[in-house]
Amino acid sequence: LEKLHDEWPEFIGPLLRYREIEKLRSTYGEGLINEIAADGRIHATFNQTVARTGRLSSDKPNLHNIPVRSDEGRVFRTAFVAPSGWSLLVADYNQIELRCIAHLANDPGLVGAFQAGEDIHRSTAARVFGVKPEDVTHDQRSKAKMVSYGLAYGMEAYGLSQRLAIPVDEAAGILNAYFAAFPNVKQYMDDAIHQARQVGYTETLFGRRRHIDELMSDNFRVRQAGERQAMNAAIQGLAADIFKIALVRIDKALTKAKVQSRVVLQVHDEVIVEVPDNEKDLVGPLVLDIMKDAAELIVPLEVNAAWGPTWADAKG
Repeated sequence: LEKLHDEWPEFIGPLLRYREIEKLRSTYGEGLINEIAADGRIHATFNQTVARTGRLSSDKPNLHNIPVRSDEGRVFRTAFVAPSGWSLLVADYNQIELRCIAHLANDPGLVGAFQAGEDIHRSTAARVFGVKPEDVTHDQRSKAKMVSYGLAYGMEAYGLSQRLAIPVDEAAGILNAYFAAFPNVKQYMDDAIHQARQVGYTETLFGRRRHIDELMSDNFRVRQAGERQAMNAAIQGLAADIFKIALVRIDKALTKAKVQSRVVLQVHDEVIVEVPDNEKDLVGPLVLDIMKDAAELIVPLEVNAAWGPTWADAKG
């Protein structure tokens, strides 16, 4: 429908808007109300082994999909409230996948930018488009950001062209410019595919293996999908391993400290901790230090943290 919007905006526009609002109402309005238990809380399931990358997934209900991209969607996060006298701490890894790429590829440009604390997307755009960092436009930064995160998921020229709404040849040119600016990233991805073909699996720094049978397929498209999996498996897997290590250490540290604070939710790269107000000075730094020290990479792990009475207030 979105592709038809420009042709019939007076019909497609309202229909898309209705579909968006109906999705919010049915899934996150009535849907979440139906999941509230007798204690006033929602008790979701978190799965360790459903996602092949090693990342946690959630269901019954899926709390990983609470909307954040629209104003109406973000309102639903106000329903997740700390008890009176408590606050929610939301601690979120900053660009963890890109930091994993920098570590695994050991690319001097990426490593240097992260170690210097630069705006990585502005720095990347400057290198890709051949301009000074201060001359990078908003559009160039957005494109560089899309390329960087796309690579973490094995995105190729066609996928990038769809995301940016640009011709495939222009998207290919941007990717080529990226790999020219960060050659070790391209070499790392080629090596990852080659090694996976040799042994049939990828392996993270912590030993998580992902078997990729698609690499041995006679079907070209299936093999291509396997190559994309080989490129992103170690990146996604390392990010997953780091986060799970942090979660375990946070839980152990809270138990050892004999505090009332407790982990109540995990969403992608963020952890949400319910904290009595009189424990904030202890628990806040504790959680941040554990997350930053969860793995020793050649680039620093950064964590953003915020407090609030609701998930929406803390996350924004």
